[in-house]
Amino acid sequence: MGDDASAGLRRGLVDHLRRNGYLSDARVAEAFLRTPREAFLREHAERDGLEAVYRDEAIVTRRDPETGLPLSSSSQPAIMARMLEMLDVEPGHRVLEIGAGTGYNAALLADLVGEEGSVTTVEIDRVVAAAARDGLLATRSAVEVVVGDGRAGVPGHGPFDRIIATASTPSVPRAWFDQLRPGGVLVVPLRLSNVLFAVQAVVAFRKLTGVASGFDSVDVTAGGFMALRGGDGTRDGVRRGASVAASELAAGPEDRPLVEMWGPALAGMDTAARQQLVVTALGFSRKRRLDLGRAPSWSLAAYVALALPEERLVECVRPQWTAAGELALGVLDAVDGSLAFLVGGSRRARIESHGGRGAENALLNIVDRWRQAGRPGVERLTIRLRYGPERPHAWRSLRRGNQWLALDWRPAPPRSSNPPTSSSPAGPPSSSASSASPASSASPSSPAAPPSSPAPPASPSSAAGAGGD
Repeated sequence: MGDDASAGLRRGLVDHLRRNGYLSDARVAEAFLRTPREAFLREHAERDGLEAVYRDEAIVTRRDPETGLPLSSSSQPAIMARMLEMLDVEPGHRVLEIGAGTGYNAALLADLVGEEGSVTTVEIDRVVAAAARDGLLATRSAVEVVVGDGRAGVPGHGPFDRIIATASTPSVPRAWFDQLRPGGVLVVPLRLSNVLFAVQAVVAFRKLTGVASGFDSVDVTAGGFMALRGGDGTRDGVRRGASVAASELAAGPEDRPLVEMWGPALAGMDTAARQQLVVTALGFSRKRRLDLGRAPSWSLAAYVALALPEERLVECVRPQWTAAGELALGVLDAVDGSLAFLVGGSRRARIESHGGRGAENALLNIVDRWRQAGRPGVERLTIRLRYGPERPHAWRSLRRGNQWLALDWRPAPPRSSNPPTSSSPAGPPSSSASSASPASSASPSSPAAPPSSPAPPASPSSAAGAGGD
């Protein structure tokens, strides 16, 4: 296939993104039409054909040789389009990208800023950075690729009008704030829960210009990214904490796992209490299906994870749930020793309760509050970020290092006589990418049907799927 075939496939991709509600900005559409994705995915194009390059899918390009987890990829075009529109790039802007990945997103940014603007992308992996440079040279995209720790930004290159991150973080490094112009926009995937890794929101923040030091959100959408990686190889803010697991002895070389739990609720338990918790989890359960209305199960899981104290929560994995593409958030009751799981996948959810009624009743109470609030997903959050010690008043305030995240819910939109379409994905959005950060994971909130995504992770250290830049 030649240039004409590539141009035709680009038009088809743009039509798909527009038709499904992911793309509305004409300038972003033109950038996709002018930028050949295959220039950044040569091996994939040679192996699977040009048409495969232009499917609305994330494509993993590099994996960890030991774990097999994605280290670099090309993001799903749908989430790329959504985030580029949230970034609101104008000709002449100076833009910093945290995480080069394949270089495809940087090339789109270069098209948007034009000859008068500039794009700098920082990438922690030298091999990934070199491959991104090759693609950018092939497309004659004016992008500076810097090898370094994205958490520090690029000192001496700012100030920037726009900053975009392609990996998740529980907080916003002060360096990004300092290197962004007053009134500038930052788009970043934020991890909102220290328990359930995939409770994330992609947030467009505007830098405050008044007395307050921080950001206010101007747009929020669903997304899920792997954690930002630093120069020491650590993943920013990822902590699994105390854990407990049980396996069944098998005749083969490996035992068969039965259940694994981790999270803050286990931190204060001694060995005997944790063993009793496993016995409870493997015992008889009461199952109750939940009416989600039109909402995806992930909207409810995020609300529960944010509404209950983290000290009562655990994340749990069981083989049967993983095989069904389901994630589970557990709630503990210290008074009666009971345990209840919110188990969800796509647009279904249920409560599985063990032992007494305390944990089950606590979970049902939050489910009722979620319904009364109009079944919100993370796209209905407003988020204020403030540096310093003073705690802002909000529905939920989260202390993250040197800053506070203040979360509130926008009112439910008025009911329409026409059936509404969902603005949230049917499952935990996912993708994976390299960065100065790592392999990130993301797919967009979907105005129509959400794009398909790989199975969710079994632990915070695994990829939530496949996608990147």
